[in-house]
Amino acid sequence: MSMRRALRSERGYGVFWSGFCASVLGDAITRTTLVWYVFELTGSSVSLGWLSFCFTAPVIVGGIAAGWLLDRYDRRTIMAIDSLAKSLVVFSVPVLATMDALPLWYVYVVASVFGFLMMIPLAGVPSLLPALVSGDDLNAANALETIGYTTGGVLGPPLAGLLIAQIGPLDALYLDAASYLVFAWAVWRCRPRPEPGHVGTGDETSLLAAVRVIARNPVLASTTLMYLAFNVGLGALLVVVPVFADTVLGGGPELYGLLLGCIAIGQLVSSVTIGVVRLPIPTGLAICLTLLLSGVAVAAVAMSPNVAGVAVALALYGVFIAPLTIWGQTLRMKIIPPGFHGRCFAIMRTLMQSGGPLGGVSAGFAVPVIGVRAAIAAIALITVVIGGLGLTIAELRRAR
Repeated sequence: MSMRRALRSERGYGVFWSGFCASVLGDAITRTTLVWYVFELTGSSVSLGWLSFCFTAPVIVGGIAAGWLLDRYDRRTIMAIDSLAKSLVVFSVPVLATMDALPLWYVYVVASVFGFLMMIPLAGVPSLLPALVSGDDLNAANALETIGYTTGGVLGPPLAGLLIAQIGPLDALYLDAASYLVFAWAVWRCRPRPEPGHVGTGDETSLLAAVRVIARNPVLASTTLMYLAFNVGLGALLVVVPVFADTVLGGGPELYGLLLGCIAIGQLVSSVTIGVVRLPIPTGLAICLTLLLSGVAVAAVAMSPNVAGVAVALALYGVFIAPLTIWGQTLRMKIIPPGFHGRCFAIMRTLMQSGGPLGGVSAGFAVPVIGVRAAIAAIALITVVIGGLGLTIAELRRAR
């Protein structure tokens, strides 16, 4: 089984993945608790939209720096320093709260720092994977990465919801601060093989050279733009869900966490399946079809009359969106030269992540005007259109 073989890699991928999972769990708890804290404090969808903006918009700037650093210096060192810095920043929030010295603006600052540093692991993990596992195990390793994200999504939001109800929204952040220390330790324990072309100098480390690699390949260029547009819808959906849970379904933080957990459960089931089953159709074609199906699942959320229907629709949404990262990342690893991994993954993921803040802010202002269900229907339409446009690109349809 390739997933088991990847975890047993002599390069220490199993330890690396375990630390990564711990960090992702902490991330999910932090996002959930800060979102609910701001919503509880302000009761405003606009405030949630700006919080989403702070979480994601700085990625645009941080991603440029992250790509250059990851290709210029030792990737383990950069990722370890990043984890230590995040631990300190997150730890400061509950500490200030216990001192009655936590203004709302500081929460936005913390979210902005989180967003600025986000691209280091987002680009660093896929940059490091080819040096930790063999080429035949890349799809399994990418599936394991998605499993790590989704497991954190399954456990993190419901756990955060329970902790919010029992001890308040901020004390759970101590767990996230500790999780970053675990990941820093795991990064230092792995032993990546040396890669040709890394570390480079001169034009080989320029961002322009990496942009040319992306722009000249139809698969890299098209998937980047499609995922950017998809993340506009995803960013909007993440702002809408807590409002939907509170104002339409009549729930509290427990229901909000449960609904996020449903998305993650669907992602987990799908990721495990993708990691062990060979895809019978071209990968690019599968990406387009699953985008179409994920749009249909979002439409079902808008039409569902009760909590059970919404939960099922969100779980199906998770099933359809999980393979997007796995398949897209495997294609990119096969196409991009090793010396360009840091910059190319940083540039592509920065562009893709930039859709989140746009969607979050747009949803924050749209919900009071058009209503929650109409906003969800608009998200569904955006997603379906993206999948349909992808089917018109021949190189993408044939990409394996």
